[in-house]
Amino acid sequence: MNILVVSSTPWNGKNSFGNSFSNIFNGIDNIRFANVCCKPGNIENHFDMIGFQITESMLINNLRHRSHPSGKVVHNCKTDGIQRSRLEEQTFNKARLLRWQVFFWGRDLIWKAGRWKSTELKKFIDDFQPDLIFQPVYYSSYLNDIAQFVKKYTNVPMVGYISDDNYTLRQFHLSPLYWIDRLWKRTKVKRTIDMCEILYVISDIQKQEYEKIFRPECKILTKCADFENSIPVWPKPQKPVVLLYAGGISAGRFESLKLLANAVEKLNCEEIISELHIYTSTPLPTKKQLELSKQGCFLHNAVPYEELISLQKKADILVHVEGLSLKERLQVHQSFSTKLVDYFVLGKCIFAIGTEDVASIKHLIDNDAAIVACDKKEVYVKLKSIVEEPELIMHYGEKAYKCGKKHHGKDRMQSMLKEDLVRVAKL
Repeated sequence: MNILVVSSTPWNGKNSFGNSFSNIFNGIDNIRFANVCCKPGNIENHFDMIGFQITESMLINNLRHRSHPSGKVVHNCKTDGIQRSRLEEQTFNKARLLRWQVFFWGRDLIWKAGRWKSTELKKFIDDFQPDLIFQPVYYSSYLNDIAQFVKKYTNVPMVGYISDDNYTLRQFHLSPLYWIDRLWKRTKVKRTIDMCEILYVISDIQKQEYEKIFRPECKILTKCADFENSIPVWPKPQKPVVLLYAGGISAGRFESLKLLANAVEKLNCEEIISELHIYTSTPLPTKKQLELSKQGCFLHNAVPYEELISLQKKADILVHVEGLSLKERLQVHQSFSTKLVDYFVLGKCIFAIGTEDVASIKHLIDNDAAIVACDKKEVYVKLKSIVEEPELIMHYGEKAYKCGKKHHGKDRMQSMLKEDLVRVAKL
């Protein structure tokens, strides 16, 4: 079966998209992939795959001189692909930090004007001859435009995969620019979903809500793991108890991590009995970095996935945080963090901060798979209880593993996926 995927970033096991999709498909036989990607970087994974890369810089060069192609074929190796320049990286990080809406609209205009429906792209698709399109559904104008073009051009079945609430108006924001953007982009999201035969969603909350809105059948698909051959051991932790957080730090998550850092500092007032290590690629201003650098708290740059797993194995407690404000809760209301599956398979005690109306937190509470602080006051109280009672860390590590085995087992998840793809592709 030939499956075509249109993605924002290249399918690389070192980024979030590539890691999740590699996990979902790894082990399913007789599949070839093609990846049309729309950002600089390398395609790097273990699949039989070829790629076609289109970037904003390519589109701009093509608009200036037609002799410059608007996209190019790239191969699945470490040396191919286009690396974002230092200036481009700094500009993008600054826009992420300040959330400049005008910047993102400017990017949309480049794609609107760009000649990405090129002869090269069409030839790439024709040569690959896809049987099916497996489409991540983004909150993006141009990515939905490309997905819809590919669907119409190939006339093959499409299934969608959505992992955030990219459609409903159940959001909180005071900026009129945000609502203009939301109302515009949600029409593109709906058009893509309506083209799908199946819509895979990330959580039970998302499934319940989207089934009432969209035509395609909704099924839950998350990152999965082999829980049969990886049974962990649960040794009694020694002091200092090590907590580890790795991931993005939005405004709301920053506030929750700050609560945790303050709690760690308070616990360490007489002696160092706990440590918090934070690994993130999110650019933070110096003031915010200092707010997380309390006694016993350490802020690190992001590390490669393999190194991160090694660090997580050595930690006693793995941290999951969501924002506590209404705005942040609504943003992640339907979302499920894929890194929780990594936590489950390692059998690590999970300390979570968040409210029950967020899908990932609800999943942890419903399965008693983590120690959860649902408000500011509970953070110090619950952290103190587990640091002072090491048996709780062992107990909740075992509970986390059982939750993962029940809900995120690889055999069950991939059996469903393979059966669906064969049925939809009519092969």
